[in-house]
Amino acid sequence: MKDLTIAVHWRSDLDKYSYSYRWIEYLTAQNVKVLAGDLTHTGIIDFLRDNHADGVMWHWYHVPDDKQSAPKILDAIEANLGIAVFPDYPTRWHYDEKVSQHYLLNALGAPLVKSWVFWDYQPALDFLKTAQFPLVFKLSVGAASANVIKVRSYEEAKFNVDRTFHKVFFPYSLNEFEFHNRWLKPSYWKGAVKRALQSIPFIINNDYPPVPEYYLLQKNYAYFQEFCDKNSHDIRVTVIGDRAWAFTRANRPGDFRASGSGNVNYDLAKIPLEAVKIAFEVTRKMQAQSMAYDFLYNNQGELVINEVTYCFVRFAVHDAPGYWDSELNWHAENLWPEDAQAEDFIHSLHTNH
Repeated sequence: MKDLTIAVHWRSDLDKYSYSYRWIEYLTAQNVKVLAGDLTHTGIIDFLRDNHADGVMWHWYHVPDDKQSAPKILDAIEANLGIAVFPDYPTRWHYDEKVSQHYLLNALGAPLVKSWVFWDYQPALDFLKTAQFPLVFKLSVGAASANVIKVRSYEEAKFNVDRTFHKVFFPYSLNEFEFHNRWLKPSYWKGAVKRALQSIPFIINNDYPPVPEYYLLQKNYAYFQEFCDKNSHDIRVTVIGDRAWAFTRANRPGDFRASGSGNVNYDLAKIPLEAVKIAFEVTRKMQAQSMAYDFLYNNQGELVINEVTYCFVRFAVHDAPGYWDSELNWHAENLWPEDAQAEDFIHSLHTNH
């Protein structure tokens, strides 16, 4: 077999959640030549071409800098250099974009939470006039249940529709618990003083105040989902190749949201095999290299997909007691998901060469 060269995105400031650490370790152990470096470097295209890279792996996050750079760079590498990448286009184009996932899952005929997307103001209001409340209002972006709220009435829903079409949302500023006793919190008053001071240059010189850390504004769309009220937890199923891991995540106390709660349970008795089957089937149709699914039960008691993501907290998957293959045979062993991703990527490179 051909000796492989794979470039892996690497920076000294990568956090412990990055897949790059184990990718590099696994690839090196398989005698793959690893080019570890910053894929945002201005000369990256020439670097990959000059070093005859066979593949590129980049664990990019749901943060604005990554969302601006990674898709553009990976698109050029994959489409124009002809170099295989992870995540590839079918795996990544909808990452951290719930509206994209709405269209994707509908196109695939996958079972998903009933949802509605509006790109104009008046159709959104017309929908709300006859809608059954409560509903869930979401921004397209956000992880760990951020930017997800329950709206209980037409007035609450319209408030958010007015904001998205007539004003703007800064992601991670949308939280239904945000205003509970906010006057009693020192952080509120500290922020109020800071905002007041930052407004002075704008008033005098039209010098805009600093934007929040998540600076990709959300505007001119409205995304609603049916509120599924029969769930004390969600079911996370992660598929990589011929492997599927699963666990449940309990809702936060007094909350309807489970993502990001950290309340993980590996009790296999709580995992419906139908969710595993669906996850395998949708991944196959999607042609994805790696995909995690958040399942809920809808109000008719049917399993439906809430959201999907190509990347996830690696420790949670590794700590599962085992995984299923696509024939639903159980394999009782711990496995790092990054190792599975790298193994499959190497296999695909050898197969396609």
